[in-house]
Amino acid sequence: MRRIIWLFLGLITLVAFDKASAVDINPSKDTLPRDAWDSGSGNRFSIFNGDPKRIQRANAVDTKAFDSKVEVTPNPLSIKSAKVVGPNPSIKITFSIHNHGKKTYTLSFPTTQRWDFRILNSAGTVIYAYTEDHEFLPTVGTSMVNYDDKLVYLENVAFDDMNAPLVPGVYTVQAIMANYPEIHAQAQLTVQP
Repeated sequence: MRRIIWLFLGLITLVAFDKASAVDINPSKDTLPRDAWDSGSGNRFSIFNGDPKRIQRANAVDTKAFDSKVEVTPNPLSIKSAKVVGPNPSIKITFSIHNHGKKTYTLSFPTTQRWDFRILNSAGTVIYAYTEDHEFLPTVGTSMVNYDDKLVYLENVAFDDMNAPLVPGVYTVQAIMANYPEIHAQAQLTVQP
C-alpha cells in the first residue's frame, strides 16, 4: 500500500513539474507582457501613467514660502577708509533666501547661474551687473531647500569692476533668484566721502 501511495505521489509530482513550463528569460527577447505597459484605464499603478498636471503641481515651487534678503557690507561705506584698506577696495553682497514653508522645495535652473544682482546709483543707472562679469555654463541644475533652511550666495565687488566710480550718495542693490523672479530683494548702500 505504501508503495502505491509513493508511486501515486511521484506521478503527481512528475505531472506537476511537466505542466510547469520554464520561462525564457533571454534578455534579447521582449518577455514582459504587453499589459504591463498598457496605459489603458485599468486601476494598475504605473509611474508611466502619471497625470502630467498632477506631477507638475507636486513639483511646483510656492515662491511665497521664501523670504529673501540682500545685505551689503560695509554699509555705510566710507570711500576714504575703504581706500586705506587696500589698493582695490571692494564691497560684499550677500543674498539669502529662507524657506519658511512646510515642505521641501526643489529649485530648478537652466544654467549654472543661481542668482543675479545689480547696483544702481541714485539716478537709476546701473553701475555694476553681476551677469556682465560672469559666464554661466548651460548645465541644468537644482537646489533642494528643506523647511527652515537657507541658501546663501555672496560676491565681492571690487570698485575697479564698476562701470562708474563710487561717489557719495545712496545706491540701490537689487538681487534676484535666477529662474524665479518672484524671489528678490533690495537694499540701500550709503556711500560717504
